[in-house]
Amino acid sequence: MKREIISRLTKISLSCSLALSGLALAQQEPTDDSSQIEKIEVTGSRLKGVDMEGANPLQVFNRDELLSRGYDSISTFLRDLPQASAGTFNEIGSVSGNDGTPAGSAGVSLRGLGSSSTLVLVNGRRVAVDSFANGADTFVNVNAIPMSAIERVEILTDGASSVYGSDAIAGVINFILRKDFEGHELSAMYGDDTSSHDFNRKNLTYVGGFRTENSNTTVVIDYFDRNALFNKDRDVEVTFKSNTRVTIDGLDYAEPWCGDDKSNAGTRCVYDYVIQRAIQPETRNFGTSVNHYYDLGDNREFFAEAMYQRNTGFTYDAPAGVDVTVAGNASFVPQWARTINALDGNPDNSIRLRTRFPERRSQEFDSQAYRVLAGLRGELADWGYETALSYGKSDSEIRHVSGYFSRAAVRQALDNGSFNPFNLGADTAQSVIEGMRAVAPRRGESTVAALDFSLNGELFSLPAGAVQSVLGGEYRREEISDRPDALAVADEIYALGASDAAASRNQFALYSELHLPLLEQLDAVVALRYDRYSDFGGDVNPKLSLRYRATDNLIFRASASTGFRAPSLSQIGAGKSLGFNYISCLPGQPFQSFCGNQPVEIGYDEERVGNKALDAEKSRALNLGMSWNLTDDLQLTADYWRYRHTDIVDYDSITTLRGCLNGDVPVTNTEAALGDSFGCVVVNNELVFLRTGFYNIGSQETDGIDVNLNYRLDTDYGSFKFYATGTKTFSYERQLTPDSPKEDLLGRLSGANEIARPDLVADLGTDWRSGDWKASLSAHYVSSLGDGDFRFGGNETVKSWTTLSASLGYDLTENQSISLAVRNLTDKAPPYASSPTNGYASSVHDWIGRLWTLRYTVSF
Repeated sequence: MKREIISRLTKISLSCSLALSGLALAQQEPTDDSSQIEKIEVTGSRLKGVDMEGANPLQVFNRDELLSRGYDSISTFLRDLPQASAGTFNEIGSVSGNDGTPAGSAGVSLRGLGSSSTLVLVNGRRVAVDSFANGADTFVNVNAIPMSAIERVEILTDGASSVYGSDAIAGVINFILRKDFEGHELSAMYGDDTSSHDFNRKNLTYVGGFRTENSNTTVVIDYFDRNALFNKDRDVEVTFKSNTRVTIDGLDYAEPWCGDDKSNAGTRCVYDYVIQRAIQPETRNFGTSVNHYYDLGDNREFFAEAMYQRNTGFTYDAPAGVDVTVAGNASFVPQWARTINALDGNPDNSIRLRTRFPERRSQEFDSQAYRVLAGLRGELADWGYETALSYGKSDSEIRHVSGYFSRAAVRQALDNGSFNPFNLGADTAQSVIEGMRAVAPRRGESTVAALDFSLNGELFSLPAGAVQSVLGGEYRREEISDRPDALAVADEIYALGASDAAASRNQFALYSELHLPLLEQLDAVVALRYDRYSDFGGDVNPKLSLRYRATDNLIFRASASTGFRAPSLSQIGAGKSLGFNYISCLPGQPFQSFCGNQPVEIGYDEERVGNKALDAEKSRALNLGMSWNLTDDLQLTADYWRYRHTDIVDYDSITTLRGCLNGDVPVTNTEAALGDSFGCVVVNNELVFLRTGFYNIGSQETDGIDVNLNYRLDTDYGSFKFYATGTKTFSYERQLTPDSPKEDLLGRLSGANEIARPDLVADLGTDWRSGDWKASLSAHYVSSLGDGDFRFGGNETVKSWTTLSASLGYDLTENQSISLAVRNLTDKAPPYASSPTNGYASSVHDWIGRLWTLRYTVSF
């Protein structure tokens, strides 16, 4: 019912706004320059028309810079960003699953604080988060933002919850879409790698700008297509191979299919599952955006935005493992196994196989993202105002088209003899394999509806100047649902566990920001924001920023702020996830009283669910920096930053076990008596069942420095722009629970996902322009790393990695241009890492190799 009300209000409001625009179109006199209505707003502050030069640690990248460096998607650009080197993820090297990276998705993590702690905006406003979580973290899928529609990307590397609210703990990524375009532009791109494998990419983009005396409408239509790239297509040095084996009368045997490629003294077949995975999945994307404004006269303007993106494709993984026991006299048992089984005089003994299914796993993904917005801005007396109504939706579906099999169907096929698990199932009829499959669709939906307003103007004057202010507020309604197939939830499909999630909430906020000219050379920005959520309550976050102009060319800046992240709806509304766990029963262990008569350990069933009592995660951020124009052509910026992030939400069973001991949660003798509460079921002093979930338990701290150097040189041979930017991280410590020791994660691979946290990431290069020609050359550097938690073979260090990229462009005529960009110019392979099974650190390195892109653009 609430969803219908929000939907109706959205439609009514948009209709009214569009009607108002149409009425104005018929009645208003034309004006000379409608662009004068909008005052500049810089990411990091909602103050408009205020000189904010050098006040915030802000980086800006325009569309031409991204294209000249060979990026064909936003996710690949963000993955190379020095400030986002830890925790940012995309399809490269990922294995999609219900508990991992959603198929075809990508998210950004500034400072390594997590994708849920980086706020992603489009034109300064929120968009819907992805309908599927990345593990337990919600994120905005940046693959749902068409790169061709982007005018520039603004990256604020400072806490900003006092300005934007939740999720802006580590900073803000603001995608500014193209507008005010006139004429028409067509762009066609084709690219591939230089190996013998087909990894081609195609892109076609149309941009149209339609201007009248009072308005402009900019339309972008984009299509992108990319083939899949597999590990088998590269010289991947797999560091860990699995095995298969057949157990007969208690002894293991290797099957004939593997020949001499055996392990464990010849009793098992070596099985290379890594080589069958995809480095990048195949994908086809279609996107469009519309940006419109209309001058209503009298310093009033109507504006509207719309964006749609659909991404489809397939991800690939190795065949799933299967562990089955079959009758020794089954018709499909091969003669070699029958002979061994008869050695003890009983040829009908059952036989156990730990092997693989006969086909590779493949997921088909189909994700759609929508965004519509309509608003008014203008001036009343000396005050500016702006208000807008927006609606965003993320709609996703994943279908398991091959390699995922129903446990019941497999069992039935084994019993009737139609499925032969020997020889990797290769002797099974294709019709039988198809009959065992479980498509198990997983569907998700995430929506956000918002209404916001702001007032900008001068409050009063101080001796050093006028005090500028902004006062505003917003209301949001958020909903999310994640609906996996019932068989997956019940763990009835091989290699496909899942849990559902559903939740919704309302939020409103009030904020204010003041620009205070304290002295002629010293000014301050004070921001304060109050957010109220219908589920966990309220939160207040202040920020103080100081800017001191030591000279006309040298600025010092400092800021201190608090931040928060509201618990995600997927964490609050997570459904049941079943598993099994253990506690130690050795003397002196904390939970020995739950062990009954067990002397060593005891196992118990564990159920994980969402937690409606979660509080917000909290943070404190400090930034000290400077911006120095040494000459008109040479600029240096440097910023020291520090973050402390506490009350991080994570799954935890220990907290519930402790609650059972001290009486904070119930202890019962039946699961039914536990009801919906977290707690323990204890029978005869033995723990048999635990219900647990998310808690606010973790913390992390990190600090470091960002340095940016830009130099422009004009010569008789053209204009050169040199740049060098880097992030040096001094520390990164993570504490999983308040009682666990702090873990130093800096400079090494860590965790099951092998996340890399390099202590230095840097980019440097030059752009050149002379007449109709332009070129660029750049280098991307990732420092060496300690090998991961699962390293072996004596490997301790993952070497540093430097890749070069270059581009060359030529203006054929005034309206036509052609360009060639090459990434990884020297085709340099990633350094070896023993801990990840694929042999390299895919979270910061890739094995895509030399990749070229040819682009032709014509305007008319």
